Amino acid sequence: MKKNNWLGIIGGLLVFLFILSYTIYLNSNFDQQLINDVDNGVPANKLLPKIDKETDKDELKIKERINSHIMSTKMWGNGSLAVKDDYSQYELIYYNQVKAVLEHEKVREQFAKREISKEQFLIEIKEYNDDLERLAM
Repeated sequence: MKKNNWLGIIGGLLVFLFILSYTIYLNSNFDQQLINDVDNGVPANKLLPKIDKETDKDELKIKERINSHIMSTKMWGNGSLAVKDDYSQYELIYYNQVKAVLEHEKVREQFAKREISKEQFLIEIKEYNDDLERLAM
């Protein structure tokens, strides 16, 4: 084969690999991205705003999930809420989940600042995911 053909094939493969790695990076969860950034030496001052933004997104997801559940309960009458409009149980769930998210934000910040090890961060992630699963409705 000619040199130009080889360069075209290699160039095409490099573009394909770049697009594939970019897609995988975008589809991985935030904590995995944070681990990759810390491993690659990204400074904490660049990671902390991303962590704040992710915490805001997590809090919004919690609020939307609870609002959706409340609306579903009211609409379909699945439980006592439709009768007496007692939101205290949902407030408790919301505050406990937000508390877990804020505690996880502190752990993310500690990891970004290199105050805790990757292994400790992975343990904390597992505990956080277990807490959210336990607190879910």
